[in-house]
Formats: sequence, C-alpha cells, structure tokens
Amino acid sequence: MRHYLKFFFDPGFDRRKLTPRLRQDGSVDLYDLGYVQNVMAGEVVAEWLPAEKAPPDADPRAFYSEKVFPYGLGCTPDPGNPDRLVTTVNGYVAFENGRITVRRTLVVPDDVGFHTGNIVFVGDVTIEGAVRAGFEVVGRNVVVRGLVEGARIRATESIVAESGIKGSDNAVIRAGGNLRTKFCENAELHAGKNLLVDSSSMLCHFYVGERLAVKGRLVGGTATCRGSVYVGEALGGGLRTQTKLLLGYDPELISRDRALRIKIHRTSERAMALRREAGPGGRAGKEAAEELAELEKKLVSYHDLRHRLWLNRHGGENFLVCRAIVPGVIGANVEIGIGEAVMDAPDGARDVLFRYYDGDVVMSSPAVKR
Repeated sequence: MRHYLKFFFDPGFDRRKLTPRLRQDGSVDLYDLGYVQNVMAGEVVAEWLPAEKAPPDADPRAFYSEKVFPYGLGCTPDPGNPDRLVTTVNGYVAFENGRITVRRTLVVPDDVGFHTGNIVFVGDVTIEGAVRAGFEVVGRNVVVRGLVEGARIRATESIVAESGIKGSDNAVIRAGGNLRTKFCENAELHAGKNLLVDSSSMLCHFYVGERLAVKGRLVGGTATCRGSVYVGEALGGGLRTQTKLLLGYDPELISRDRALRIKIHRTSERAMALRREAGPGGRAGKEAAEELAELEKKLVSYHDLRHRLWLNRHGGENFLVCRAIVPGVIGANVEIGIGEAVMDAPDGARDVLFRYYDGDVVMSSPAVKR
C-alpha cells in the first residue's frame, strides 16, 4: 500500500537556484530571493494522506510503502496526531539525504549579496564572508566573519563583526544584547547591553544600554550610553571633527530624537528651497504651493513627535553611576554630557575620569584607581 507524504515546505529547495520574488506590481525584488525556509517550534512540516489524495504533480519522493516518517534533527511526530510531523525548534527546514530536518544555525558560506539576497532567519546566523552594502541580515545571534559594509544587521541577542564595520554612512547594526566589532567607521550601532570595539571607531553613532568600551581611539560622531564609556587610547581629535559623549539617558530615546531632528532639518531645507523657487522669477503656481503646504504639515508633526517623545520619557535616570574613563589622551573638540550637565573636555588631558557631581560634570585623575 502506498502512502502520500504531504510536505508543508519545498523539499526540492536549492539555494544555488534562487530567483527574485515577484512584487504585486509585476516588478522583481532583487534583494528578496527567499534564501531560507523558516519554521517555528510546533509547526507542521509534513502530514500523511491517502495516496489517491496526492496532486497530479506530486513529488515522487513523497510516496512511501510504509507510513514511517523520514525525519532527523529538529522534528518529531505530533503526540496529538501521529499522522503529522511537527518541529521541536525554531530554525530552517530542509529535505536532506531523504530526511526532513530542522536546524537552528544557518551558515552562509560566502558573502551576503545579490546571489543570496537578504537573510532573514529565526535562529543563529553565521556569515563566512562579507555583508555587502544595501543588504540586510536578521537573526537571533549573528556572526559575520568578513567585513560589514553599508548594510543593516539586526539580532534579538548578540552580533559579532569579526573583520569590522565600514559603513559609508549607511550601516545600521542593532543587537538586543551585546555587540562586538574589530573596528567601525561611519556606522550607527545599537546594543541593548554592552558594546565592545577591539581597536578604533571613527565618525560613528553609538546607542548603548549599559557599557561601551573602545580599546583604541574614538574619533568623531556621538556615543550615547546609559552607564559608562571606556576609551583606551584617545578620545576625540581633529579641530573640525567633534566628538560627543552623552551619558545617563535611555539611548533609544536619544536615537529617536536624532532621527526626528534629521527629518526636521531635511524638511526645513526643502521648504526653504521651495520658497525661493516660488519667489520672483522662480517656480510658482498650485503645484509648488501644495508641496510647501504638505512640508509645513510634516514639520508641525515632527516637532509634535519630539515634544511628546521627551514628555513621555520614563525618567528615573541615575547620573551618579555614569563614568567616562579615558586612560589615554583627550583630543580636540570633545564634549561630555552627563544628564543635562555638559563639559568641553580639555584638549591634551591624560589619564582622566569624568563623572557627575552636584549638577556638573567633574574631571579627576587617574582614570582607573590602581
């Protein structure tokens, strides 16, 4: 007697033969190739049915002489319905060597680029190559062996960028837990807990829930951290490059505020350009007036969002636990804020500690008690 095994995934899936997904408008998305077949724990991946219920185009591998599930890691017969095979873990499902398996770790053996598309996975991801500009990787824990370019990486837990991040102002790296990178340039990095840079950082924006440590130099950009910041060799440098530390506040609140300020700036610039165009000798008429009115509505909305963002913050900050620890040297144009208190750090100071005391930022030495 023949039995038909209905698969709830594609058993013939081959990552070497991916094609772009078709959009509703008929165009194709070159960044979405469906690299992985995600499943969640408890999901049905196969079910026994009578052979006569098989569709005409059924996969020949789906017919069996005995009703015995061909399964391996990550799945098991459903205790409540023995004709169904369910997953026991979150991961990707595949039909490998005649067995249905679910694996919790996805290994991408090459770069993430146009031949893979974006990687969106419910488990852990290891990228053996680089993550190219414009692409996205999503996972629980993400490890990238190669360089991270102007890409987006999101992990519910940790991220490790073993070869560093060179973002060209387009990289956004967001870890729910800890984040570690060899170096970083022109990138936006978020860590719900701790962030470690093994060498140096240049022109980056950090948003850190607990502690930030940069072993080498931290030059340019901003670092927002609820707890402490450690910079081993040098903080700041270059008369035209400002470096700002802001300690004590919720970093994600500051991140959202920065995003709104950028929108306000760009919208204001466009509105000013429109007013110039609509002036004497410039573009006039209904089209320009309508666009300007829409921009002015957006500006009101953005300002209102900023107001409500700060109005609704939870508060409860403890600025007394905040520390900026610099065993090395302070460069030019460094601003250190703890809560609402701000100090222009003295250029050339060495082996210093900044903390909050009686409404001010105060500096002392040494940076670390020995």
